[in-house]
Order: sequence, then structure tokens, then C-alpha cells
Amino acid sequence: ATLRVQDGAATTVSCAEGDTGFIYAGILPYERSETDLGAMPPAPLKIMMNVANPERAFDFAMLPNAGVGLARLEMIIASHIGVHPRALLEYERQNAETKARID
Repeated sequence: ATLRVQDGAATTVSCAEGDTGFIYAGILPYERSETDLGAMPPAPLKIMMNVANPERAFDFAMLPNAGVGLARLEMIIASHIGVHPRALLEYERQNAETKARID
């Protein structure tokens, strides 16, 4: 961005689109609003969330919910391919039986 945006140019930097930030030319209009979650009626069902980012898990825990789980990527990989990523990274350190199971 520092190579494409002229020094002193008016810009808007937004991370509202997700994990990737975007830079827009000019000052984009925006509106900020706050919602009092304490005034919300209870949901007629249990809302539970599963998130991958540990930092966001604490943010989501502040919302009305019945639980926030943390999906660890290494466990997802292990369940899909059947091998823990650490065993693959340290393949040479594994004993013969473990190597045979990996292979």
C-alpha cells in the first residue's frame, strides 16, 4: 500500500470485510451504531459458536450464547488425514511403528 498510495492522500482503511484489511481511495462515509444486548429477549434455542481464532473466542463470548468452542486447526487436520501435523513435521523422529501408521 505504501507504494501505491501517494503521501498525504486521503484514504479509508477498513478491516470490516474479515481478516484482510482493504485500503480505499478517499474518505468513505460510515455509520457507527451500538446495540444494547442486555435488552435482547432470550433466544428460543441454544446458540453455540465454534471459532478458529483464539483471540476472537473471547470477543464472541461477550455475545449472548450457550457456549463458544475453539476449533484448533491441528485437530481438524488430524481428524481429516488421520495424522497429527507434529508427527508429520517430525517424521524422522518417529519410531518404526508410528512411521508405518503414517505411511
